[in-house]
Parts: sequence; C-alpha cells; structure tokens
Amino acid sequence: MKKYKWVVIVILAIAVIGYLFLRPKLSTKKLDFNYTLLEKGNIEADVSSTGTVEAINTVEIGTQISGTIKKIYVDYNDKVKAGQILAEMDLKLLSTSLTSAKANLGVSEAQLYQAKDEFDRNKSLYEKNVISTKEFNDSKYSYNQALSSQKAAKAAVENIEVSIGYAHITSPIDGTVIERSVEEGQTVAASFATPTMFIIAEDLSKMQILADMDESDIGYIKNQMQVRFTVQTYPDKQFYGSVSQIRLQPIEINNVVNYQVVVDVDNEKGLLLPGMTANLEFIINAAKDVILINNSALRFRPNETMLKEIKPILENKAQTVLPDSIKNKFINTINHEELYTPTNFKKTLPSHIDGYFFKDNQGKLDFRFIEIGIKSGIYSEIKRHLDGSPVMENTRAINGIKTKK
Repeated sequence: MKKYKWVVIVILAIAVIGYLFLRPKLSTKKLDFNYTLLEKGNIEADVSSTGTVEAINTVEIGTQISGTIKKIYVDYNDKVKAGQILAEMDLKLLSTSLTSAKANLGVSEAQLYQAKDEFDRNKSLYEKNVISTKEFNDSKYSYNQALSSQKAAKAAVENIEVSIGYAHITSPIDGTVIERSVEEGQTVAASFATPTMFIIAEDLSKMQILADMDESDIGYIKNQMQVRFTVQTYPDKQFYGSVSQIRLQPIEINNVVNYQVVVDVDNEKGLLLPGMTANLEFIINAAKDVILINNSALRFRPNETMLKEIKPILENKAQTVLPDSIKNKFINTINHEELYTPTNFKKTLPSHIDGYFFKDNQGKLDFRFIEIGIKSGIYSEIKRHLDGSPVMENTRAINGIKTKK
C-alpha cells in the first residue's frame, strides 16, 4: 500500500507542475480580442469654458439734476441716435429759479452802474485834490464790490441755464436701449450719485463673451484663436468667434484661480442677446483627413499572460525604433518586475509617443509604437508608425479581451 501511495503522490506532483507550466499557453490560446479600426477623419483639440454674452460697449445714462421726470420719449429696444432726446425733466422749479436769478442780475447791474458812476466822479475830484484819499478809496471799494456782485449774479443765471440744458436727457451714442429704469412722474435725486435712467448698447450686431478660464488651461489660449460656442436658446446651432483679449487680472472662484478671456462675436442676425450663457470650445488645434485611432486602443491594458508573450517583442522594437532618450527608460521598465504591469508598462513614454496591440499576418500578438498628434476625448491622430511602416486605414487595433466559450 505504501508503494502505491508514493506513486499517487508523484503523479499528482507531475500533474501540478505540468499545469503550472502549460497554463499560460493554454490561457493565451483561449484569448480572443475586441478590435477598433483605424479610420480617416477630422480631429480637433479644444478647451471648454462657459461665459456670458454682452454688448461690446454699453453706456449708463442718468441725470445731473434732481427733479420730476416730465416726459420719456424712448422704451426698451428702441434704436436711438447720438444727441436724441430720451427724456425731459420738469422745468417749473428751474424756470422760477432762472427768473429770480435774472432779477438779481438786473439789481446787481444797476448797483454796479451807480458805483461806477460815483467812482469815476470821485476819481476826477481826487486827482484835483478836492476830496480825501479815504473818500476815494471808499468809492473804489464800493465799485469793486458791485462788480463782483454782478459777476456772481451773472454766473448764477448761467448755472441755472446749464441745469435747464441738463433737463433734456440725450443719448451720447448711436445704439439700442436695453434698459429703462424710470417712469414718467417719478422723482429722481442727483444729490449724492447720478441715478441711472437708461442703459444703451452701442452696437448689438457686434457682441462679446466674457469667459472664465481655469489657470490650468489659460496657457493654451492665444489671441485670434477660433472659438465655437452654443447657447441654450439654440442648442443645435453653433456660433463662432475669436479671442480678442486675455485679461491678466486673476479672479479667484472657490479657491480656483481663473482668468477672463474676451471673445468677439458677429451678431448680424441678432440671435444673440445680452446676458445669454454661452458654452464655449476654444479650438487649440485641428487637422483634416488624418488617420485616427480610438483612444480605447491606447488605454487597453493587457493581462499578465499577454505581457509575458509580448515582452521580447517590446524590447526588440524599443531597441530599434525608440529614440535613445526614451529607449533606456522604457527597456528598464519592462525588465523591472514591479514596473512591468498592465497599468505601468507604458508610463515612461512621453505624451507624444504611444502604442497599440494588434495581430500580425500569422495571427500572433504584436505591438506597434506610434507618434501621436492631436488628441481629443475619443480619438487621437497617428502621425506615423515609429518603425516606418505605412499607417493604413482599417487596420485592426486591439481594445479589449474576450474569452472564447
């Protein structure tokens, strides 16, 4: 019995060793893959942001005098010309004040005439030594005082006349009334601050968007860069603009530093209105009719069995096609047991170098290093294969594993 017992133990040991030795090959044979095709198309790299549509130039118009609004001549959305009367203040108080000021001016002019006549007479008498110096100086003082009073009275009349001119509120620019904040009969007080009565947008055929750009993306933004955007009112319609200004003053929002970017927009059709929220895409780079690879193939992670099988191929191709500055790091990684894992084996490659798995003409697993151009969320541009082979449309790249049933 002991003899048979040892025979059974030996047979089991051989079976276990055989299984462990043959398991990778067996599991490799069972592997099948999902594929994505290389395709020709257009690609863009962009940075997203949100902003608010605004008129390029708006002017707040108020009144410099206090009083009651007698008449309003314009309303929302009215087109106005520079110098056009927008509203008129009631002139009753100002007219009364002007009448009183003119009366005071008349009195001061009469007093000036009397003082001047007396001064001229005393001057002649003083030159003949008929009157004393004190009498002459008194008449001179009275004359100068009357002259100053006349000037003050005249200035008071002019001041009221200017105020009457301000009673007619006019537009300083050609534009569109986008806000009216007063009504006829309303009393406004301009004692401490000029109250805003109207806001006029200069030209709504030209608009601008103020977009807040995160500090991590601001480095990609350049003047004259093309911008594509949509607004909620027209979700299926795309609008275009261009960057006109990158403002350097940082704006901190929720502990995140942002910079304001100004985008100029053509609004000839008048579809865009002030205050609309715009979802923007700043187009950093674009290419047409290039070979694209689905990013799922670049993100694909092989299993341990595939890594063992592909290792000599990776090492050989790295020696052949990778630049010296990249090659040594990559080879050291695939020869380091802790680093040669499905997640880490490509981490030493720079952002413009990547690779994908495929099956060669004999059906064997293979790997090809590529130079990446423009990247988007779904696709990446293949600029070239580093081994010099042509980049062919419809090439099958592995992007998943499935097990044969």
